[in-house]
Amino acid sequence: MLTELMQRLGRYLDAPDEWLPSLNCVNGSTRQQRTERSVACVQLLRASLKYLDLLTMRVGIPVASGGMQNLTMPFLAKQAGLDQRRAERAMHDLQAAGLIAVRSRCQREEDGGYKGLAAIRSLPEALFGAFGLAKWLRQERSKASLRRQLRAAAEAKQHRRGMRDVHDVHEARERARGQLWLRSLKSRMAAPTHRARAQPDGVNAAAQAEFERQVQIRAGQIKQADTSLAHEACFRLARQQLAPPG
Repeated sequence: MLTELMQRLGRYLDAPDEWLPSLNCVNGSTRQQRTERSVACVQLLRASLKYLDLLTMRVGIPVASGGMQNLTMPFLAKQAGLDQRRAERAMHDLQAAGLIAVRSRCQREEDGGYKGLAAIRSLPEALFGAFGLAKWLRQERSKASLRRQLRAAAEAKQHRRGMRDVHDVHEARERARGQLWLRSLKSRMAAPTHRARAQPDGVNAAAQAEFERQVQIRAGQIKQADTSLAHEACFRLARQQLAPPG
């Protein structure tokens, strides 16, 4: 469609007042726009169409971050095959005719001054309508919108898959640490303890040993339920839960 409009723009050179009357009148005269001036405008429009984003109707180059790199006048002049002064005059004519919108930009420097940046340029839908391409433009913009939505959905899906893989790896590591801790706990439970052989404060040694065994079992269950808990925290919770009332 963009190629078709580039071709149809040539009709303006044959009948300026019929195809783009607003452009033909920018010189403020009833006379027809000079051929050299008309050709420069058409060439600059064609150069802009080469870099038109249909979804936003902005002239520029898409970047990976999702934004748009605006084009400088020297770049557009080169693409149009014009010297910069002719390109600037043509841009002024197109802007005055409402065939291109220009928003200037600048950036403040450290010394307090300002540096000019590439302006934001966009083309109106009316330009396509003037050459009978309004319906085609709507269709192509709908397709462009759908492509962007599909691309965004695919990127989101890829991101979720990556996050899920990271979570799975983390979970596997936690599970491995938990299993290692449980094996270590079973080894300690199998070994005789000094507390089991002791007779602390007159309490029956067998009863104390059984209590310690229950504490170890309960601590292992707590650790298995929440692998983020530290070893000491698991035993502290187990003792609190199994301690006799009073």
